[in-house]
Amino acid sequence: MAIPVMAIDIALVLIVLGVLAGIVRAAIGPTRADRIVAAELGFIAAVSAIVLIALRLDEPVLFDFALIAVLIGFLTTIGLARLVTRDSSSDADSPTGPEEREQQEEPEQQSGGAS
Repeated sequence: MAIPVMAIDIALVLIVLGVLAGIVRAAIGPTRADRIVAAELGFIAAVSAIVLIALRLDEPVLFDFALIAVLIGFLTTIGLARLVTRDSSSDADSPTGPEEREQQEEPEQQSGGAS
């Protein structure tokens, strides 16, 4: 059963609209997590476009590229999630920001050498 070419073209247009929404979210996203989610959206859209193009051109080798890209994307997602959780957990542990923590550490170092 063949998929109509028009359906594939409509799906590609919808993917492009989703990528545009992701670009807007990456540009105005207030947090690093928002930007990472927007990047993941762009990656998933690119893989989806590869699969749709493979269907449209009847090129089965493109499915292999899409499979490899999904595996790499999964590992990238895990790495980025660890990065975001590590940064947010270190900031959540202390009520002060990084600059204030440095100022608090300086007097402790000075008082330790005076005794």
